[in-house]
Amino acid sequence: MDALLGILGTTALVIDGEVDDTWGKPRERAVLATLAVHVGRVVQLETLIRWAWPADKPIPQNPATTFHTYAARIRNALRALPTPTEVRARHGGYRLEIDPALIDRNRFRTLVTQGRARAAAHEPEQAIELIDRALALSRGSPIADLTSPAAAAWRNAVIETELLTAHTTLVEQLLALRRFDAALTRLDDLHGDYPDDVTLASLRLTALYGGLRRTHATSFYFAVRSRLRANGDDQAAEYLRQHHDTLRTEHGVMFRPVPTLTPQQLPPDRPGFVGRTEPLGMLDAIVDVSSGEPAAGVVVIDGIGGVGKTVLAVHWAHDHRHLFPGGALFVNMHGYADRAKVEHITVVDDFLTALGHPPEATFNLRRREQLLSSLLADKKTLVLLDNVRDTAHVRDLVPLLSNCVVLITSRQWLTSLQGEFGARRITLRPMSASEGARLLSAQLGPGNEIGDEQLEHFTTLCGGLPLLLTVIAGDLAGKSATGVEEYSALVDRRDLVRGLGDKGDGPVSGAACFAPSYRALAAPERRLFRLLTLHPGPEIGLDAACVCDGRQVDDTTTSLGKLAGAHLVEEADSVRRYRFHDVLAEFAAQCRDADEPQEEQAAAERRVLNYYLGSVTNACRAAHRSYNPPPRTSAHEGVRLTTFDDSDSARQWFARERANLTAAITYAAEHGYHDHVWRLTDPVTTFFDRAGNVIGSRAVRQVALRSARALGNREAEASMLSFLAMAHMMLGDHDEARRCLEAALPLATENGLDRGEASILHLLGRVALRREDPAEALDLFRRGMEIDQKSGNREGLCWAHCRIGHALHALDQHEQALAHLNRAALLAQEIGESSAEAASLSEIGAIHRELGDLAMAAGCCEQALAIAQSVPDMSAMAGSLVDLCEINRVRRRSRVAVDYGRQAIDLCEKTHDILNHARALEALGTAQYECGDLVDAAVAWRHAADMYDEAGNSTRSARLRSKIETVPTFYREVVPIARSAQEATAGNLPWLADEETTQPLVPGTRSTDGQHGG
Repeated sequence: MDALLGILGTTALVIDGEVDDTWGKPRERAVLATLAVHVGRVVQLETLIRWAWPADKPIPQNPATTFHTYAARIRNALRALPTPTEVRARHGGYRLEIDPALIDRNRFRTLVTQGRARAAAHEPEQAIELIDRALALSRGSPIADLTSPAAAAWRNAVIETELLTAHTTLVEQLLALRRFDAALTRLDDLHGDYPDDVTLASLRLTALYGGLRRTHATSFYFAVRSRLRANGDDQAAEYLRQHHDTLRTEHGVMFRPVPTLTPQQLPPDRPGFVGRTEPLGMLDAIVDVSSGEPAAGVVVIDGIGGVGKTVLAVHWAHDHRHLFPGGALFVNMHGYADRAKVEHITVVDDFLTALGHPPEATFNLRRREQLLSSLLADKKTLVLLDNVRDTAHVRDLVPLLSNCVVLITSRQWLTSLQGEFGARRITLRPMSASEGARLLSAQLGPGNEIGDEQLEHFTTLCGGLPLLLTVIAGDLAGKSATGVEEYSALVDRRDLVRGLGDKGDGPVSGAACFAPSYRALAAPERRLFRLLTLHPGPEIGLDAACVCDGRQVDDTTTSLGKLAGAHLVEEADSVRRYRFHDVLAEFAAQCRDADEPQEEQAAAERRVLNYYLGSVTNACRAAHRSYNPPPRTSAHEGVRLTTFDDSDSARQWFARERANLTAAITYAAEHGYHDHVWRLTDPVTTFFDRAGNVIGSRAVRQVALRSARALGNREAEASMLSFLAMAHMMLGDHDEARRCLEAALPLATENGLDRGEASILHLLGRVALRREDPAEALDLFRRGMEIDQKSGNREGLCWAHCRIGHALHALDQHEQALAHLNRAALLAQEIGESSAEAASLSEIGAIHRELGDLAMAAGCCEQALAIAQSVPDMSAMAGSLVDLCEINRVRRRSRVAVDYGRQAIDLCEKTHDILNHARALEALGTAQYECGDLVDAAVAWRHAADMYDEAGNSTRSARLRSKIETVPTFYREVVPIARSAQEATAGNLPWLADEETTQPLVPGTRSTDGQHGG
């Protein structure tokens, strides 16, 4: 290195040819760099601070002292240099005294100037040598020690006006010597830092064309030009286009022939074309038809077979023929046909012939390509490449069409075309129900016998695929209304896929349409495609897909990507989740039955069910720490379960997989996997119960009960009867709940199921509470507690104390009730049973409300609500909100009470807990009454009374109806019958009373049951 002081990188001292950029501290190196930039001049303290001091550090209180210290340290370091160098204090600043030629930046500029002079004198070899020496001085970003805005501005100027100029000159001289590979190597090093620099891009095009890398040149040109236009740099994009066209001409044929024919090769437009407004609009925007000058480029229209890609492209092309003075070229590439696909040379020859220049026999392929490119260079031409197999099918063809608008239809995504040529992509989806109905109606013509409901049915049957709708239209043509009804009843999706018969011209079917895509897959993808049909739910996550075919994650991920790229599965809205189009699912099932051995299908079924059983159990354990799952089935190899780090991820997984889990339960029951059914049901319904999904919970428990009985498993039967009873109880059917529990109790007792027996007794107690019999409930709870104590079931003991507290509260034994409830809350904290803690605190709050300690009551219920929200436990949340409504009403905060009541009703409508819903309506009505909202109060009370009647609680209903009688007749008869409960909670009427002075008119009531099932 010729310099002694380096700033083209971090600040360095060069001693005996060795670069030392680790000397001193960062602040000292920054000060020396600033002095070196301003070599020979006095740098004032203000300038030193502005350049060398970090923006995020406070300026020193005494700058003079600080920089005096730095100068002394820098002088010590400079003494190591072989040439005398000094930092002197002058006129309130400092000056670096050194020969400027010994600083690398100045040496760099001298060498570059000499090199450019040699280049101007047409001495490239000498120019390259000089500039190479200059660039060897650069060690990275100049003055890298300095981060200030002033330093950054200087650094950017050096890079753009000096370093980049040096690189450009060097590459130009290499090109002058026709060292194209060396030039590309230099450009490769620069590309990462300057990907869109138009000068470097032009040099790369020159090197690629000079090195006869025409395909790469065109790919690079399309990509850079597309980025420049996307960034709004149209001037640079136009410069690059002109440079590219010049190079293409110079390195192509030496003349530019003129087409003697204007081709019009488009197939006929499809009569009765309907819909597709969105993709047509996207095509208009991409090609920029509004300007009247279509933008050259490539547009890929991809989608599932039979979705209408070709019809759409041809229809758009016919609508915009006037924009293409060069005409329209069309070729069916037969990428997925039974016949051989059309090869590149065939397309070139056909296009040359269509342009009036049939290729001469003496022309090789290279000469033909040059001729075609030249013919298409002047007039804008539309080219439609239909049914392309993959990117390789057209990779050599697209560069010849750089001045054309190229529409490509394919069943593949063709993502490589996007990277290589800047292609834009439109995925064509199946038709909507309304579009499909319009298409079918148009195909049938006027006077057909098809009603709107039948049109919708056939559209749904065909999955919105125009090809199949056309097939059905042909079958329905001329049929009477009776014939249409019979056809509708007989033909299902299986018939559509298999085929509706040969009408003399070969069968038309979904299978015929999809089979080419299926056959084009490699063996692993075909197998995965078949086995995915054994997944029971609507969406398939990556983990479940891996279980289907029993492979590793990376392998299955690759195969899923290929299936999605071929439009044989669809990507769902969530990442790494997939689904089948309905008709494709039927086709895949037929492929499975034809090509997959029965033993492989059975093994995949077991793997999937074991996956969901193990994963949902893991999720339930993570979300609910006290969850105790039933015994597992025996493990199977090839099953990789999903695990969870925290409760949030477990709940999110369950939310995504809920539909799959319920489908797995039904699938297992229908296919005889009864042992899986009740085990799956247990964790699934635990999630359902905590989320208040009582109806879903009841549905799957009924399925599980039938499977338990089919197995003869008494433990499972008792468990399912108990849980089913809980659902009946929440929905207000107390008689059915009791019947289930009375059937379950002997099963648990006879089989020595202590925990189950205690749980059933607790549930019987809850039913008794809901039937307004707290004494019987207390006896049942205590019997259950005795069993829990003997078996050491701490969770059961926790809930037992909580329930006994509820019963004692209902019997007005407040002190004893509080003792049990406090014990329950403490135990719940110890074992992490948050729902029991919330239920206990809420009941404690209700007792304190009745004892007159409203502040304590509110605090307990607010704490209960927060805990229930953290679980989350919607039923417990609703109960706490009802208590807070009643507490705030008594505290004369009626508006706050109304708000709590409305929140409670919103939750109750989701949980379907009829008793809590009735309580919420009653409490809200009372609060509204006290606000003067008499109509809303009457409506809420009336609906609450109806719910109490439905739950068999006539006493509460009669007491509430007596409240309604206290409302003046006028207000009771205004809108109470016409208004719904939701309307009754949605707002207030104008005659509002002052809530600070309103006195309670009707006393509140309490529930004799708690807020959660336990």
